[in-house]
Formats: sequence, structure tokens, C-alpha cells
Amino acid sequence: MVEDPSADIIREAAGALGDTTVQDVIQADVGAKNAPTAVFSAKQVRRARDLLARLYALRRAERFYPQEHPAVVQATEEFGAVLSQFHEEGVDVPLTFFEDELLLGDQLLAEDSVLFDQLIRDMTAVGAGNVVFQRGVTLAEIKEFARIISTDPEIVAAQGGIGAMVTTAGLEHIIVSDVAVYHEQPKVSDVDGGRLAKEAYSNALDLMRELERLIRTSQVINVPRVKGTVRSLIENVMNNRYATLELAGLKSFDEYTFYHSVNVAILSLALGSMITHDYRFLSTLGTGALLHDVGKMTIDLDILNKPGPLTSEEWAYIRQHPIYGAENTALTPGLDKAATVIVLEHHMRYDLTGYPQRTPPRRQHLASRIVAVADAYDAMTSRRTYSAARPQDDAILTLVKNAESALDPTLVRLFVGLMGLYPPRSVVLLSSGETGIVVSPNPHSVSLPRVRVIAAAGGEMTAPVDIDLAEDDEGRTIVRCIDPAGLNVEVSDFL
Repeated sequence: MVEDPSADIIREAAGALGDTTVQDVIQADVGAKNAPTAVFSAKQVRRARDLLARLYALRRAERFYPQEHPAVVQATEEFGAVLSQFHEEGVDVPLTFFEDELLLGDQLLAEDSVLFDQLIRDMTAVGAGNVVFQRGVTLAEIKEFARIISTDPEIVAAQGGIGAMVTTAGLEHIIVSDVAVYHEQPKVSDVDGGRLAKEAYSNALDLMRELERLIRTSQVINVPRVKGTVRSLIENVMNNRYATLELAGLKSFDEYTFYHSVNVAILSLALGSMITHDYRFLSTLGTGALLHDVGKMTIDLDILNKPGPLTSEEWAYIRQHPIYGAENTALTPGLDKAATVIVLEHHMRYDLTGYPQRTPPRRQHLASRIVAVADAYDAMTSRRTYSAARPQDDAILTLVKNAESALDPTLVRLFVGLMGLYPPRSVVLLSSGETGIVVSPNPHSVSLPRVRVIAAAGGEMTAPVDIDLAEDDEGRTIVRCIDPAGLNVEVSDFL
């Protein structure tokens, strides 16, 4: 049995919402849910950019200077002046900061969502997903509000959250709350679930092909398509986990980087969802996992695909790919900046002896450690120009052996519980001499998955029969994984 994750990892995952995320409905939990929503004019929508710029400047001044410093006083007055223009026109100002998006009331501010990406991150980090500036707000309230949103997130949490801080400060005309996200899960059949999973996988592959073309021609990453792809992968991992994990075993020697990136994203999301269902965390995780090797798309293909051993200079060049990738993602407008941390850190190792080295050393982020486990597993089970694919059970045991050194031991235990000792798509030899393909793991026994028997003990092919080894009357067990190439078996034909 796999042990439960430790409490510190659950806390680090940044607060589970508890509900699977599929279709998002954003709603402020401010006690006036049935109140009519103001309709803002085109002039007011344009003015919102000035208001956001002043808010960003105010928060920045508050973080750098004492409250009575002239820079803070000036920033407070300038923000208040823009805010008063809305109030003089008879409207309150509701702002929503969610994921990578900004809304004024119900209206999405698409361009501003890109321009103020850092402000969105800063506000959501302290739980200020929804802010309503009501008519009658004073400069003193604005200044105190700036102090609260400039507080480190850890301190905010220690003081009971931003709602408690606002209440304690007595801000009568500023309502602050986190975004409540309600999710509706569409019910789909197993057949439809499998089809949707295949469509999501295919679309993700197409995205990776497009990204390589864009990056190698020095063009900008298609951010909206990245976001849509990650959202689709999350939905399928949450709703069709086994169908999606089965696809994560797909490989292509000729398009290794593309398949590897998609597989690592799926495996990372599946592992991350065992810790939290918080959409923001999973979105960052999925984005970073999908783009973790994007830096390799800037490396000379002759070196990247070299069949023989690399020279020391070539290996040093390859080891720069996390830095190249992080530079690319950090400079891409509108892309989740937190995902850049994953791109940079995924080869740093749990014991910090990997690359790139950081001075002073800093522990890998939880999301980076998740991607490291998924990356190692998929790389080991894939055939590359310089190495053959390892059997799945060998790869799992190698992960276990590297726990505490290269990989987070708690995450490795969770991954083994997720995939089993014999992951989906593994071709296995049973104790009866029969040959089977692992269809899905057993959540209660990592060594006894559900298997589809495809060949008798003598080797002759038979009509496929599904067997749950945990409930098998004959007591069959798995002896080991075997190479499907040696059997002339195409796994996809049986799934």
C-alpha cells in the first residue's frame, strides 16, 4: 500500500478546493450574489487600465516604503482620484483576479489580463481574488487596503486570511474575498471519455509541433492555445483518469520531444491531482509540465538527436535547456509566470545536485518535484537515439531507488500508487504463462492490476479477456514486464 502524502506537501499545494475542475463559474463570495451587476460603458472599461496601473503602483510603493512616505501618499491619492471618477458616475468598482484573467464586473479585460499578469499573481497569492471598491471609500481605507494586499501571503494566512484582515482593519467601503469557483462536471460514458481523452492528447501533440515551429523561427508562443490545451488535459485527467493515463504510454521515436512533453503533462496532472484539486495549482503544473523541455527547441537538432555519446561541450550545451526554456517562458506575455519555475527547476534534483545550480541553494518547488518524477518515468520508458526503452516495472523500481536523492520520496510513493508496479499499457507475463496487457492499476494493490489477457501459455493469440488479478480465482500474478516488440504485438490494437 502507498502511504498518504505528508501534511506539509498538502499545505504546499496551496489549498485544495475539493471539487474537480471542469467548467468554471466565477462568483464573488461577498454576500450580495443576487444583486444586479453594473454594466460599464466603453469609456469606463478603458479607464480600468489606468485604475489597474495605479493599483499596481500603489502596491509597489507600499512594499518598498513606509506608509507615511511621500511615494505612498502620492500613489494613494492617484489611485483614489481614478477611483472617484467611477464613483462620481454612480457605480461601484468590482474587480476580479482569477487564473490569468482580469474582469471589471462581468466583463473580461483581455488586453489588461496580459499587461497586468504580475498584479493578478500578486492579488490571488494573498487571496484577493475579488475586490469591490464601494462609493464613499476614503483615502485612509485605500492606504490600509494597500498595506493588506502588500503583506506576504504567509503572514496573511497566519492572520486568518485576507477577509479577517479586512474586517479587523474596519474597511467599510472595500469588500475583499477570494474567488469561489464552482464546477459542473459533464457526465460521459466510458466510450465518450476515451474519445475525449484521445482528442485532448491529439490536440496537445499538435500544439507541441506548432510550438517548435514558432520557437525555431523566433516567433511568440501561442498563449491562448497553451491555456486551452492545459485546461482540456486537466478536464480529462480529472474525468477520464484511466483512459488518459493509458494514452500517456504512447511513444514515438521520430517525435520523442512532442510525445514526451504531452505524457509528462498528463502524468504530472494525475500525480498533482492526488494532492489537490485546486485549479490554479493544476493549471500552473500542467503549463510547466507541458513546456518543461521547451528549451530543447532552441538547441541544434544535430546535437539533440546525436546517436552516439555527447562530448563534454555538447553535454554542457544540453544542460542549458532549462535556462533557455525559462527565459523563453518568462518573456512570453500572458503566460503563467509561475510555470517558469517548473521549466527552470525540473532537473535540479531533490538533493539539489542537478542543474542548473542555484546560489544560494533553494528547495525545488512542489510542482517542479512532481514534474521531475513524471519526466524521469516517461524518459526511461521511451526509446531515444542514445538509449533503448526500459520495461515499465524496471522504470518504477528505478524511481523508488532514486527516492531521497534525485526524487521526492513522498511523491514517488504517490506515483507508484497511481501507476502501480506495472503501469497501464505494460505487456506482462503472468504466472500462468499467459501474456496480458495492463489496462488499469488497482488502487488497493500496486502489484495486482486489471489485465487484458491476449495470449495463452503456449504463445498463441486468444480472444482478449479482462481479469482483475486482485480478485482472480486462479490466483494469477505478474512475473515481469516483457517487450511487446519481441512478441510482434501492437499494444494499441488491444486497448
